[in-house]
Amino acid sequence: MANVNISLYGRQHEIFNDWVNTDKHCIDIIHAGSGKTFLASIALPIFCTNVKYHKNKDVVYFAPTREMIKTLVWPSLTKACKEYFDIKDDCINNGELTIKFPNGVYLRCKSAEARENIRGMNIGIAILDEASLYNQETLQEITNRLRPKIGSNDTPGRMIIISTPYGSGPLYDMFKAAQQNPDTFIVRHYDYRQMRSGNMAFINEQKKILSPLKFAQDYLVSWEQVSDMFYYSFKPESHTGIVTDVGAGDLYHFADFNKRIATSIIARVIKPYEKTGRIEVLKAYTIDNCGTEQLAQAIRYDFPKRRIYSIIDQSGSQLNRDTTSAFGITDRVLLEKYGFQIMNNNKANPLITDTDNTSNAFIARGGLTVDINATKLIEAMKSYHYEDGTRKKLVKYSDKYAFIDGLGDCLRYGIHHLFPITHDSIGIPEYIGMDQRFNVMPGAEHLPDSPLFSGGPTWEQIMSGEDAGDEDYMKY
Repeated sequence: MANVNISLYGRQHEIFNDWVNTDKHCIDIIHAGSGKTFLASIALPIFCTNVKYHKNKDVVYFAPTREMIKTLVWPSLTKACKEYFDIKDDCINNGELTIKFPNGVYLRCKSAEARENIRGMNIGIAILDEASLYNQETLQEITNRLRPKIGSNDTPGRMIIISTPYGSGPLYDMFKAAQQNPDTFIVRHYDYRQMRSGNMAFINEQKKILSPLKFAQDYLVSWEQVSDMFYYSFKPESHTGIVTDVGAGDLYHFADFNKRIATSIIARVIKPYEKTGRIEVLKAYTIDNCGTEQLAQAIRYDFPKRRIYSIIDQSGSQLNRDTTSAFGITDRVLLEKYGFQIMNNNKANPLITDTDNTSNAFIARGGLTVDINATKLIEAMKSYHYEDGTRKKLVKYSDKYAFIDGLGDCLRYGIHHLFPITHDSIGIPEYIGMDQRFNVMPGAEHLPDSPLFSGGPTWEQIMSGEDAGDEDYMKY
């Protein structure tokens, strides 16, 4: 093995030691600028030159996109291979992003977004950079590639994950599971103060420039997702706590209808429609492959003999979503069967932008408290986000993460209906129909005055009978 002479700082020693002196999977969640990709550029060629790491299989580096590979690791990786391992230029393929070592082992750099390109591979060791941006299918495909060689049960592959957090998702699930399995995984979760390998002057400047949430994600390694969040005013430390049901009193039910995962929220509401009102979430329901009737039964099992007011997803309330019921039995009918009193009767849901403004204003003033045990709802509020910065379309999740948009929709429907934005000028909920500017004919100020309606006939026209032939005014 080549003698690599490099300087390591802070806990880079500890992380690098995990990689080269253990045979466990490693999940290292550390801050931006901690040097994790630099460590990868040194470790990868070491893995390629020693059979105890590569086990006569390929060594692969993954990044979210091909362009990120070229930016993050390729320059420092090729430099390390040439300088410390005497790899010649003709063994480096800049087009395919591969490096061939003298022992026949290939170091390959692959894009996580093109997971179909790794099917059939057998990987000895894989480094997954910025893995919080990978989807569930990609993580699953990579772990499938770590299988032992045929006939050699002692050659399973190994996975090293290096990433900053980016909201709750597949990597977060793996991170939590790995913490419960120390015999197989080494888990490190260090912020910039614990890691001690970043540039403190630069980090202090970033603290002034970045929003508190963004700084928490990049440098305090918080799992909260910041970019394009729907519930951007929600802070778990401020808006969660112990909410106890006293066993009596009216409850409110917020529902979103979804065949994949049935989602609902049960809450206690104090002073609805008032500026000092509150919502206290008691329980959030997420049930796989559950019909509306089964969901209603589950709620009634937990809260029998209670008056429950229901605010529902109106886009599906008139459809026969529950295919196990007789034709024509809608979600609304099924809820009413179990005593839920439907409060909203519009045939469409409110606009996304309206619920965005209403929900975040309500949460920001401290109107919401979520029970600490409603972990699915808390996770949904931290993950529910827009597709891009235009904040016009919300992301739809699939499979086991469908509860994120389900519970996210439930809560925004409930808040928007019970606590519409009010203005101090009139002191009551204000809707567009209450604005007198919208109750007149456009351009009416340029038309003659009429005693009947804006833009209508004048007294002279009525008395002279000029409009006698118009059925709108007089017929005889």
